[in-house]
Amino acid sequence: MRKTKIKVPPKYKVPDEVRNRVRGFMNDFMKEQNITKSALAELMHEKLGRSGCRPSLVKKFSNATFQLAEVMEILDLFDCELKIVPKNEIEAPSNKD
Repeated sequence: MRKTKIKVPPKYKVPDEVRNRVRGFMNDFMKEQNITKSALAELMHEKLGRSGCRPSLVKKFSNATFQLAEVMEILDLFDCELKIVPKNEIEAPSNKD
């Protein structure tokens, strides 16, 4: 009897454009909060009990591979929330004269 090989679809690879947007979003947020990645890792360890978080966090920043739950936990630490809104509400020009 021959075993047939099951074809596994290739692993999803985040497009560079999306990766750059994620990286930019997270880096901008960190600048707004005036916190470094190391300090964030310490805060996550202290408040969320995340051990060994720093190397993992640095890797997630460089690869832009955050899970939604992780982003929400980070935002919660700064009393912020994630909200989904249509792009046209964000990118619409202001009507200031």
